[in-house]
Amino acid sequence: MKNKKSFIIHKDSLNILDELTNEQAGQLFKAIRQYQVGNVPNLESIIKIAFVPFKSQFDRDEIKYQELCEKNKQIAVKRYSTKRNQALPKTPNVTKSTDKDSDSDSDSDSEKAFSLFWDNYPRKTDKKRARTSFNRLSKAKQKLATVDCKTRFADTEAKFIPHATTYLNGERWEDGMSSTPNKKSWSNAI
Repeated sequence: MKNKKSFIIHKDSLNILDELTNEQAGQLFKAIRQYQVGNVPNLESIIKIAFVPFKSQFDRDEIKYQELCEKNKQIAVKRYSTKRNQALPKTPNVTKSTDKDSDSDSDSDSEKAFSLFWDNYPRKTDKKRARTSFNRLSKAKQKLATVDCKTRFADTEAKFIPHATTYLNGERWEDGMSSTPNKKSWSNAI
């Protein structure tokens, strides 16, 4: 209670003041102050009787206050961790199955398809993201991308070839034939 800057006195508790003399009411308020700063007041019996309901209410209010502080702390921790997790790069949850079922066959087929694409793609940059982008595509689009990249960039200078992720996310195989300058056409233009 020592750290708190304020406390609440409920109006209905003040009715006791009508039954006390001014001196007793003053002693009661001094006892309330002592209790709020962390001291245990030494009171005569009539003031002690009047003080007990205040003390009980202060104790209940303190418990509610501490519970509210803890609840707000948990909310803040949750909010902070959520924002922090959103700021971190997302990594897909990959669970490997030890069974030789259709899922593992599908995973191995998908890995083979990506390996073929990666072998054909001339600019090897950020393989992990490229794999993720590749796996998001339908099987038909994966085949189109694999075939297209082999021919589209055959004579293209490396600096004019987009990263594999850019190529895949933009479904660039659907663009018209490369208008990207290649070594031969670039040197002819000069």
